Amino acid sequence: MEFLKFDRNRTISFIITFVIFLIITALYTQTTLFDIVERGAIDFRFFLRDPSEKSVKLDDGVRMGRINPRARKDIIILGIDEATIRDFSDRQVQWPFPWDVHALFTDFISSGNPSAIFFDITFLDHKEGEKELAKSIKKAGNVFLDYPFETEEIDVQYNDQKERINILNRMRFPVDPADVSPQLVEEMVPPTPDLLRASRGVGFANVFPDPIDQINRQMPMVIKFNGWYYPNVDLILAMNYYGIGKDDVEIKMGQYLKLKNIPLNKMAKPNKNGEIIIPIDELGFMDINFIGGSGSFQHYPYFLFAREGTMEGNTSLTDKIVLIAAYASTGIATDQHKSPYGTTFGIEHHANALNTILNQDFLYKMSTTQNLIIMLVIAILLGFFLPRLSIIMSTIFVFLISIIYLVASYVIFDSSSIINAMLTPIIQTGLSFTLIITYRVLTEQQEKKYIRQTFSKFVSKSVVDELLKSPDKLKLGGEKKILTVMFSDIRGFTSISEKLTPEKLVEHLNHYLQAMTDMVFKYDGTLDKYVGDEIMAFWGAPIEMDNHALMACKCALEQMEVLHKMNENWRNEGKPELNIGIGINTGDMVVGNMGSSSRMDYTLMGDNVNLGARLEGTNKVYGTYIIISEFTYEHVKDNVVVRELDLIKVKGKELPVKIYELLDVRE
Repeated sequence: MEFLKFDRNRTISFIITFVIFLIITALYTQTTLFDIVERGAIDFRFFLRDPSEKSVKLDDGVRMGRINPRARKDIIILGIDEATIRDFSDRQVQWPFPWDVHALFTDFISSGNPSAIFFDITFLDHKEGEKELAKSIKKAGNVFLDYPFETEEIDVQYNDQKERINILNRMRFPVDPADVSPQLVEEMVPPTPDLLRASRGVGFANVFPDPIDQINRQMPMVIKFNGWYYPNVDLILAMNYYGIGKDDVEIKMGQYLKLKNIPLNKMAKPNKNGEIIIPIDELGFMDINFIGGSGSFQHYPYFLFAREGTMEGNTSLTDKIVLIAAYASTGIATDQHKSPYGTTFGIEHHANALNTILNQDFLYKMSTTQNLIIMLVIAILLGFFLPRLSIIMSTIFVFLISIIYLVASYVIFDSSSIINAMLTPIIQTGLSFTLIITYRVLTEQQEKKYIRQTFSKFVSKSVVDELLKSPDKLKLGGEKKILTVMFSDIRGFTSISEKLTPEKLVEHLNHYLQAMTDMVFKYDGTLDKYVGDEIMAFWGAPIEMDNHALMACKCALEQMEVLHKMNENWRNEGKPELNIGIGINTGDMVVGNMGSSSRMDYTLMGDNVNLGARLEGTNKVYGTYIIISEFTYEHVKDNVVVRELDLIKVKGKELPVKIYELLDVRE
């Protein structure tokens, strides 16, 4: 129950964690301060998960990639790489290649019956070989092209721009009337009309890197332009794979893009509705579930397929989605973008996006509300446990909870593709821990200073050390508990004082008080006060002890032994001897800081305190030195030797109290 109790320090610590939570919440929701660290945390999770291997070099110098286990085997990249550039250069063919080369490639590659051939090459200007290429594309019947959107208006447009747009408009979707998102682009530049008519489908291929760190993590599935949604080429390829048309697509910006009426045998994760729901943001962007760095997808050099008969029996491309694009870092103008795995080719961004859709392996980001709930739970845990644990245990607790949270964040990402705020809660945890520990150190130093100043004069050094180690053992407020109190007083002190000068009297008294106080400290008692020549001490507070009554009895007996030796010395020195009486009582008493705002003492109150004082004076009546009450006797009867004295009526007690003379301790 003590662990659950609230005190001032625990309350303030809880307030600290809640204030930190509110500050982090405001910064997380109203600013972009944490955006960079959370983006970095997403990239880190991708990096940990990447199982890809680098490509290997074959005997003929061609580099062939090893397929990443997460990559679909039906997505193949035919890259215009350095080997291709060198091969064509040897044949006096320079980049950009004539269009009849691509026509030859299309004829040959289509004979392998791939499900789709996608040229990530912009065929915008009318060039030699255009008719041949259009003819080859038409004959293949499964070629897809792309085009760029421009973010600024084009000064000089193609003469047949309207014709191009009219052909392109065969594949577009009406805008949701509830969509109030901004239009990101100003102009489109489609391929030539002949190629548009010949192709199976066309989609834009723009990549929009993150404006904060220029890393691309998303792919726009649709872009709003002139009151319509235009599809990304990856969406077009997916629709072709599933065999669906534009009537089978439902778009809700900020929620989802739904593909309907899909054959179950085509779905990676079949469901009874035959639907795939692609999560998109308010601009139509899908988070790409990247599978690895450059080379993660199976890829071959373009030139191996660009000459008929170079590769005999190209049946290995049957039912494959073939992606053709620049795939070289030197020699040509390469389309490259930063990804969570570093710089990769643009076609690899499209391959990853297509892989995400076809595998139905979509990333799901926790909502702001869900992340805030997580941070609130962390704040509550920190506020509850940190003030209740030692600083070392608090450090271990924060370290463990941080490690557990980081591991859990990665596990749900790796197993379920769920992205939560990863580093923001860790930052929150670190700030809360730092402030709480700083507060605790400052307050504990003040508390220790107070303990030293308050108790070093009243208790032994060992008791002070124990209080410093565990300040929680100290209850500074008024508290009722069973304690043992002891009063001792010098008999005939007035007559003694008349025989000595004031200086000698004070010296004599101080010598006596010091010796008696040493005995109190020796038996871990608390010195309450001196009242003239009277000493008041008690046991059982501020540190609890089970044998407080016995410790008080032992102290009293040794005080008498010490006083006997002191009297022998004083007798030899011609100084007056001292005779004392001691009264001891055990019972319920109120202990704590008492007094005014300007002067407070740690002391006792209660009838049982008064009884102890009266027992001290009763020694004069019975000619004894130490009297204990029946209440004390009940606590020590198995350990002491006593003589029963009497039943006495004491003020404040309805029934007579039995008293005993304490003679010795059995041991």
